[in-house]
Amino acid sequence: MSFGTIRISWLLPLCVLLLAGTVAGAAVESSPSHGDQSSNVWTVEQVVASLKEGREPSVSFEEATYSSLLTEPLMVRGVLRFTPPSTLEKEVLEPYRERYVIEGDRVTFESERKRVKKTISLEDYPALRSFVEAFRASFMGDAAQLKKVYETAVEGTSRQWTLLLRPHDQAGKAVVDYILFSGSEGHIGTIAIHAPDGDRSVMTIRRGPVK
Repeated sequence: MSFGTIRISWLLPLCVLLLAGTVAGAAVESSPSHGDQSSNVWTVEQVVASLKEGREPSVSFEEATYSSLLTEPLMVRGVLRFTPPSTLEKEVLEPYRERYVIEGDRVTFESERKRVKKTISLEDYPALRSFVEAFRASFMGDAAQLKKVYETAVEGTSRQWTLLLRPHDQAGKAVVDYILFSGSEGHIGTIAIHAPDGDRSVMTIRRGPVK
């Protein structure tokens, strides 16, 4: 689930923040109608389209990481931010301070407790780069591209939906078993990322003013 200090469990939520922050002006091939969708089963296209309505420049989060190397779940809290056109940031505020930033192809990691600041290029991490590019393309309104990279399955209606993603290629499968999003209408509530070795992380997105 990790590439040195770069963990897929924090990179994907940053991609989700990109989703919430940049699709406002994107054209979606199949958008939900303005009628009552609450009792209709949704499609991938409709989930992607609905997220346009709930975008926010910053959101609070709480994340639990479960690992065979830990005696108990690691709980962290912080803020996700998006700065147009393509800067994504995850700042951990509790119980320690760390900062992760994606700017184009560069990923920077800073940690006070580890006394380290490191910048890498996604060119050196093809599996991670494929995730970033897939999310950028897909959540700009290109559901077809999402389906090229992932096996997709949607359940539920606008009031409560889940989106399950499983990588198609072997490089992706080596990093992630599956990703499960859950939400309501245009808002993501949780993101669960499961690794092939059994490790997993569950991020809960908090709406409202960021403290």
